[in-house]
Amino acid sequence: MNTKNFVDVLKDHYKEKRAGDRHFSQRAYARYIGIDDSRLSKILRGKRPIHPELVEAIGRKIQLSDQAIEAFKKAELQKYRRHTRRAKNNMVKLQKIPLETFKIISDPQHYHILELLKLKSFQPDVQWVAVVMGIPVSQAQECIDRLQAVGLLRIENDGTWIDISDGFTTDILSDVAASEAHRRFQKAVLLRSVQALQDLSLGHRDQSSILVATDSRKLHEAKQMIKAFRRKLGLFLSESETKDQVFQLSLSLYPLNKEE
Repeated sequence: MNTKNFVDVLKDHYKEKRAGDRHFSQRAYARYIGIDDSRLSKILRGKRPIHPELVEAIGRKIQLSDQAIEAFKKAELQKYRRHTRRAKNNMVKLQKIPLETFKIISDPQHYHILELLKLKSFQPDVQWVAVVMGIPVSQAQECIDRLQAVGLLRIENDGTWIDISDGFTTDILSDVAASEAHRRFQKAVLLRSVQALQDLSLGHRDQSSILVATDSRKLHEAKQMIKAFRRKLGLFLSESETKDQVFQLSLSLYPLNKEE
């Protein structure tokens, strides 16, 4: 026990449960310990740190001793702090989605589906996805098929959906490059923002803007500041233990004067 970390213990416990019932899937085990299956998959693959509070909750569920739980909490707390510190300092390098792949999945709905996998209420069912997103079942199925085709979503034989896009970013372009796919993506995001302005109350959204005169030479630095803020806020929101909604953040900075 002392030579194992908490992930090893989880793997062993899952194997024990599965040994007694070969139909006991990873998704079923995730429900058993109280987390979503996508998150469990990332934890077992070492792609996501475990908050000490979650260590305790799972430890109680699988009947670990108080001494073992405390030891694992201390060990996981160190990993969690290192992960958070690296992310906040922007030391985690996001792998860019290849442009050819992005052309195939340039509609934001694809990324909406990947985020749905992180919700506690997620159901691996095309009809459920369509209802939650407010789109036809056929459209939802097409998006799912594309995600599988480009290798960002895997559906196991037992029906478990696994997001394998972890560490990827849609920030695929350099400061000077542009593509029609990227423009379509941003246009769709902006249209969603307009729809939210019309449909949602202020209690469910935040939309604001400023107008400022400046030196155009500050644009590059401003873009870097926006990127840092976007990632910091994304980290803050994504670290929630109980996810119940998917939010879209859209930031725009552009000149208003016509060039002479």
